[in-house]
Amino acid sequence: MKKIYLMLIIALILLTACEVKKPTMPTWFMDLNIPIINERYYVSDLVDSVNIVVDENEVLTVTTSGEATTNEFGDLPFTPNVNVEGLPIWSSGLDLTIPFEDQNGKVGVAYAEIAEGIFKSRFNNLQPGVEHITLTFYDLYLPNNQNLVLTSNNLGNWVTTNLEGLHLGVANSDQVINQLHLSFRVTPTMPSGMQVATFDFQANETIQFGEFRGTLNNYPIGLEDSGSLVNIDYPYGLDQAINLEDAYLQITLQNYLGFGSVFSGQLKATNSSGESRIIDILDEYGNNYQIEPATEEGPRIVEIQFGHNVAQLLQIMPTTIQVIDGQFLISSGTNIGRLRPTDTMLLFYTVSAPLTFTLHAHEITIAEEQEFSIPEENRERIRKNLVNASLNLELKNKLPIGASAKLFFSTTPAIDTNNPSTYNFMKEAAIYSANLQPDFQNVNLTLNKDELNVFTSEQVFMRFAFSFEETETPVIIHASTMDYIHIKGMMSARVLIEKED
Repeated sequence: MKKIYLMLIIALILLTACEVKKPTMPTWFMDLNIPIINERYYVSDLVDSVNIVVDENEVLTVTTSGEATTNEFGDLPFTPNVNVEGLPIWSSGLDLTIPFEDQNGKVGVAYAEIAEGIFKSRFNNLQPGVEHITLTFYDLYLPNNQNLVLTSNNLGNWVTTNLEGLHLGVANSDQVINQLHLSFRVTPTMPSGMQVATFDFQANETIQFGEFRGTLNNYPIGLEDSGSLVNIDYPYGLDQAINLEDAYLQITLQNYLGFGSVFSGQLKATNSSGESRIIDILDEYGNNYQIEPATEEGPRIVEIQFGHNVAQLLQIMPTTIQVIDGQFLISSGTNIGRLRPTDTMLLFYTVSAPLTFTLHAHEITIAEEQEFSIPEENRERIRKNLVNASLNLELKNKLPIGASAKLFFSTTPAIDTNNPSTYNFMKEAAIYSANLQPDFQNVNLTLNKDELNVFTSEQVFMRFAFSFEETETPVIIHASTMDYIHIKGMMSARVLIEKED
């Protein structure tokens, strides 16, 4: 009996010495890898086929084109200065010449169709017995090619003769008319040596010529509106990131005038900050360009190329370029030229600059946002059981310049990289140039609790931006399929998992 009690006492002591634990469920760690980006950003994406193009060597090139034109030539003004008073007319008639030249010294006429013009004439002191006097202008022709003839009617009064529709000189003539040939004939015949009348003649109002053949000297023709304004749009704010080192200008000029000329003008460039630069359009020796005349077969096409000082314009990354103070100065000397009222000069110009440039700090933001979804199961695991997390990036830069990459994350769209209120957090990573690291570069960025909470949203948005490193020497940027920046990234998180019954 004593043994039984003893056993009971021992059992009670053992039970009181042991703690009975509640059964526990199994636990383990799980690594979550959530892809967030796998994109290649090609240099060729900058190409807009308007202001950013790729040349034949696959070099990215900034270019702009414009055109300018002269007005149609219209009518050519010719202002004679003829004033004859009291010219004696003799019974035997009279043949004489009077000077007929442009008082401005610019126009010499070999042949011209008269669009507008007049002169005045008057017969006085007609002697008795004289029926009439006829005056023939041997250099002025009616539309039927007959010479202009006047008679001594309306004695003592000025008679205005309308020259419209007449022509001066003979078609295709190469002889400049610098005087008019006049011939007076008296009817009936009067005794020899007798003065039968006097004659007054005035031709000092401007005459307008239509189709013209002759000489022009020191005669300017200006470009309409001093040339058209050309706008340049730089994608991704590229104008704020680079300074161009090289550029050239090509002008294609179509001259419809049958006169050569000297072209002068300037190119003016203005950037978005209002800074302007102006260069003279001159050849490499500092001379104006000579333009050859059109031929009978058609206009003269002139190609002008130069690049010795155009880079001065492009270095300020202009948003507008225009030709200013453009004009053609005709000085044919004794060479005969031709023109029509509809003749004009057309000027097409292209400014190009391959992207050989120096870089300075400026952030370039990719316009498109990335959007990705987080599965509900992963969102819950991150929210309840997160242990740690990081952002793992693989970066490959095929360009000869380094850069700094920024990734902006938000739970809402429309990220503005310049406005922190529009995104939740930003991560930054250095990207080495292809010269320093041709393969993928691995970058691990730790995420804190607040940053990781972004990935508990169903939709997450990301925008990528980068800025190039400053360069001391110019670099050349190509735009082939091998020129890009590749970014791969995923969010890695370790969570604690508990097995539930």
